[in-house]
Amino acid sequence: MKKLLCSLIILALSMSLQATESVVFVHGFMRSSRSMALLAKSFKKEGWHTLNWSYPSRKKRIEAHAEDLVQKLIQLADEKPDTPISFVTHSMGGLITRAALNHPDCPEVAKHGRAVLLAPPNRGAIFGRRLHRYSLVRKLLGNHSGEELLTTPMDGFDRLGNFPEGLDVLIISGTSGANPLIPESNDWVVEYRESCLPTSHFHEKCRSWHSFITFSPEVIRRTKRFLSQKLS
Repeated sequence: MKKLLCSLIILALSMSLQATESVVFVHGFMRSSRSMALLAKSFKKEGWHTLNWSYPSRKKRIEAHAEDLVQKLIQLADEKPDTPISFVTHSMGGLITRAALNHPDCPEVAKHGRAVLLAPPNRGAIFGRRLHRYSLVRKLLGNHSGEELLTTPMDGFDRLGNFPEGLDVLIISGTSGANPLIPESNDWVVEYRESCLPTSHFHEKCRSWHSFITFSPEVIRRTKRFLSQKLS
């Protein structure tokens, strides 16, 4: 009985601490907040303060989206001062988050959480560059962030800056793709090595495709585990 009571107290304290944490979800290109809804719902159910941000991905360039995200982070920091902000991103959402965290107006609390990047094209995407030759693809993706994804070379996104020192980052890359236009392990859109950051980070593989990685129960479990580790 005594052990059970202690366990319940520890669980209650853990949930209380976790409830003070904020996590922002940033979807990928040509997606919406609906693609992150399952992840966001899972976190909210366990007491996290969640912001599932939606933005018109085709209508602005990456840095412009980052400026919009910074404004949301400022509002969140005002609502919950001194509360670290963590991030869960998909694809281009990881690039936007990188740019936002390097913006001069980004609140400091956004630099003291953790980040999980799902299938991020941190080094561009050879698949996108090969598709750029087709006018229909160029028209579909647009001439803003879509053009950036189609034309940016392997080191081109270095301009966005790195994640702040001390902010732990986990990248989860899908490896179930068999795209003949991508020479090595891929998720049909991004090659495994293209998801890597030049700075220190944690990296895991999963059996998933690029478009469906945000719905994977295993990915959701790994994401929650990583963001919760800071409380242990």
